[in-house]
Amino acid sequence: MVVNHRALSAGERIELRRRRLGLSRRVVAELTGRSEEWLRQIERGRRRLDSIEMMYRLAEVLRFDDPVELIGLPSSSRSGARDMDEMGLQLSALNRAIMDHPSAHVFATPVATLESVRADLDQCWSSWLGSGHRYTELAARLPGVLTAARSIRAAAQATSDCQLAETGKVLVEAYHLARFVLTRVGDYHLAWLVADRPIGILTQPAQSDLVAVSSWHVASALLSMGYHTESRDYALAAAQRLAAATRSAETEGPAYGALQLLAAEAAAGATDLEQSKQLIAEAARIAERLDPAVDLRTIWFGVPEVTITGMDIALRLGQVDEAIRLAAEVQLPDDAAVDLRARYYLTTAYAYGRKGEDFAATLALQQAELAAPEDLRYDWMAHRTLQRLSRHDHHLTRRDLAKLLTAAGLA
Repeated sequence: MVVNHRALSAGERIELRRRRLGLSRRVVAELTGRSEEWLRQIERGRRRLDSIEMMYRLAEVLRFDDPVELIGLPSSSRSGARDMDEMGLQLSALNRAIMDHPSAHVFATPVATLESVRADLDQCWSSWLGSGHRYTELAARLPGVLTAARSIRAAAQATSDCQLAETGKVLVEAYHLARFVLTRVGDYHLAWLVADRPIGILTQPAQSDLVAVSSWHVASALLSMGYHTESRDYALAAAQRLAAATRSAETEGPAYGALQLLAAEAAAGATDLEQSKQLIAEAARIAERLDPAVDLRTIWFGVPEVTITGMDIALRLGQVDEAIRLAAEVQLPDDAAVDLRARYYLTTAYAYGRKGEDFAATLALQQAELAAPEDLRYDWMAHRTLQRLSRHDHHLTRRDLAKLLTAAGLA
């Protein structure tokens, strides 16, 4: 049998990525400002993609790192994590700490105590939640914390169940934090690896909340990679396990609500819009009744998160006006974490950029820079919005945009 190996055409490449992201042809066409029939002809090879402007628009909608990937040319881009190295964020130590599997211990392991590792991990979480320079701070501290946490976990294997559970919790929370960092810089495959690690660590029945949070991280990693159906099913199964492991009143907590909310976004990506609507309504109900004092630290869930996820879903479906409407409803608490502020302002800027309202998008980016300067430099959504605005080159925003591009390392 002769197998005909050939490179994918531009149309096939576009259709494959569109389906992987769970986007309909209508939604992609609307986001790029063209008709559904135009996109159909592009995908079927009946029309050439001969406009540089449209190539950039499609690349942005379909999340290609480099527009030339659309037409099959070698990309000048490398992985998100390597790009971060070029911009000053050294992630190689974190990558090495993650890839050194617990059973291998290829690299040297520092000697540490549970108390010292927990204190260092607390400082890392404080940086992630409250520092505008959280990326560089964690790039410097988190690899050592992760390696030390793995070391004390291994040493606890021959000790009491209580010690094993405590060291396991520290290691799991270190993995969760690493997953957040890697996802934000766009290294989705390594984020998936680090999200999966905690599942084999948590074995105590009393750790049902932490198991649910770990499952949320796995489902979130699946969603980032475009596995929408798998992400939805995983999140819902985890929510059911949590409900079975606790009393019904306790399933109103942040872990259960966060799993429902994540499943809503994944369902939208899987084009099950009715289920998505039902799930986000359930998440909103839980968020409104939730005690603000309840905090799991490695997961955040509340009314603002529900509304911001609603914005994400609207943008995924091409409903830019709905995303902007929801942005106006968000009320960030005075003590909102840096991560929540950054996510809100960057999502708002992204929505306004899609709408073509460059002044509003620039203003939202300026707010994001005030809240979290490094997010402007390392977050993929910030880069996409800035690239779009720079192509527009609006005369009213030119000066402010130049400052933002410099701050983001894109000038």
